[in-house]
Formats: sequence, C-alpha cells, structure tokens
Amino acid sequence: MKRSFFSLLHKLQLTRFAAWWNRKRVVILCYHGVTERRERHPADPHGLHIRADRFEAHLDYLRRNYNVISLAEFLNARRGNAPLPDRAVVLTFDDGYRNFLTSAAPRLAARGLPVSLFLITDRIQIDGEAKPVDWSETDDESFLSWQEVQALRAKGVELGSHTCSHRKLKELPAAEADRELRASYAAMQTHLSEPALPLAFPFGSYSDAVIAMARRLPYTCALTTDAGTNGPATDLFLLRRNLIGDDDDEAAFVARVSGLTAALQRVLAPFRN
Repeated sequence: MKRSFFSLLHKLQLTRFAAWWNRKRVVILCYHGVTERRERHPADPHGLHIRADRFEAHLDYLRRNYNVISLAEFLNARRGNAPLPDRAVVLTFDDGYRNFLTSAAPRLAARGLPVSLFLITDRIQIDGEAKPVDWSETDDESFLSWQEVQALRAKGVELGSHTCSHRKLKELPAAEADRELRASYAAMQTHLSEPALPLAFPFGSYSDAVIAMARRLPYTCALTTDAGTNGPATDLFLLRRNLIGDDDDEAAFVARVSGLTAALQRVLAPFRN
C-alpha cells in the first residue's frame, strides 16, 4: 500500500514540487548500515541495513538532483550566516556497524560524497588483529574498532557521538543521561582528540533537560530523528533527520528527501491520536 502511494506521488510530480518548495532548506538523512546480502537478514525485519544496490540508487539519485554537503559545512554556514547551495543534503550514519567501512564507505568515496558517522563508544572494539576490509556477513552485526575509526577519519569521514551505550536519554535519571553524554565525549577525545563533536540522540530520544546537558558540553549540535527539513531558524540542538531504510525504494526515497513525507506526517498526525 505504501509503495503504491509513494509511486502515485512520484507520478503526479508532487515530490518535484516539494523539492522545489524546500530548496532553500537542508535535508539530513539517517542511515544505519549497508549490507551486501541479496535478501534482508531475518534478524533485521525493519530493514535497518539497506541492501547495497538500493543504497547505490539513493546515492546516484542524490548526485543527479541534490547537492550533498558535509555536516561541518552546514554548521559553518549556519554560524557564519553564509549561503548554502539549493537542495542541500547531509548524509549521516548511526551506530558504527562495521559494514559502514566495508560496504557504505567505498560507495560514498567512489562518488566523492561526504558523510558523518555517529558512534556508540562502548561498542567500538579495542584494536586487535587487523581484519580484511572486504564485506562479510558478520559486519552487519559487529562494530568498528578504534583503529578502523581512525582510518575512516583519515579518509575524510566526520565523526560524532551517539552516546556510550545507546539508551533513550529522556527515560534515564539525569545523572545517567549526563554520564552517557560525558563518557562518550571523553572516549572520543581519548582516541581521536577531537575538540568538539556533533551528537545524535539514540532513538531520537530527548527532552529539554537532555538538550540543556548537551549544550553545556563541547558538542556542536544535536540531531534528532524528527522528520523534516532544516532552515536558518532551526535550533542546532534540535536538527531534524529523516530515517532511511531498506523499504525505501526509489519513489519512497524521493518522497523522503524532498520533504514531502515529513509534511504528510505532520498533516496526518492529529488523526492518528
């Protein structure tokens, strides 16, 4: 049903109109992993890890129709009140699965596209024996090592915090939420020596108190999973991101990146309560 609906929106060119309407606003996309499997893994019913051919189709569509910029470029423009190209898109990945290194990163590099990777620091592996950089099935369930993270940074991947244990911050006592933010930042300082970092809220979970904690630490911004686009007045600690998964065929992806899906969700929200 959803696929037919998105296909209809695409054929009616409503997605093209939405993309034009939102051309001055920045769209941030959120992926989690890219797999080389031909069929979705039974342990991934919601399509967290997108199949490689679909991911390539997304990237090629963006190259034809949008301007992919880095998160740092977006933040610098916001702070300096500088213009950005129309139809600007920022690519992000959450969690730090090893298939980012073996499947996603090579495809991004081949197209010259910048990306930000948000790490769950407690899950980053302590460096051991070097592993092959070719994809294997275990990469969809295992996490990067610090040595691999450093190698990705050397190749231009921007890094950020996804807390240390990936718990819903707004559901934690204040002291625990504060520890999640501080310990993750400290771990990244130890291994990467980054003076300031972007933050992505696990599960998009936040509260006013959590946002206040993040502002007090050396974080440059905070990303939610609230769907939508970002304009000059959007709070940098409430940046909107659009979740992308393996269910997003071309028509669904086009609707999401245009901002149309988020707009429809806002319109329909009152009728779902």
